[in-house]
Amino acid sequence: MATQWTAGTTSGQVLTAATLNTIGAEWVDYTPTLAQSATVTKTIVIARYCQLQKTIIGQVVLNATSAGTANNAVQIGLPIAARTAGAVLGSGYIYDASTNTIYGGPFYAFSGTTMAMFYQTGNPWGISPNLALATSDQISLIFSYEIA
Repeated sequence: MATQWTAGTTSGQVLTAATLNTIGAEWVDYTPTLAQSATVTKTIVIARYCQLQKTIIGQVVLNATSAGTANNAVQIGLPIAARTAGAVLGSGYIYDASTNTIYGGPFYAFSGTTMAMFYQTGNPWGISPNLALATSDQISLIFSYEIA
């Protein structure tokens, strides 16, 4: 888990330039889940996040190596539970390799622990359009949210 930056200072202590140069949280890898009704196997190209106080900032790129189930939301696991389900977290795309089509849109907190992409009708991708993930499809996104 990424940790909050504290600078190691105490109340009344002078905050020096050397200390300020250490601002930032360390980015860490995580292993997101990928599901579309059932677990979809994947290759993780990148899945990293950092935590600054109660804010998570991250990025994910996944390549599906098995199929999902059509008419179900594609869900990607969050590194730490979100404070509010339904909130928009970021943006990205789902690439359908079989048709060479990129579907772009906002990603939102599908639940407290997963995110999904809204598409056209306000339904999550997988329901709209009614498609299943397949081998070689790719999901790529950036996100930021408040933790619970």
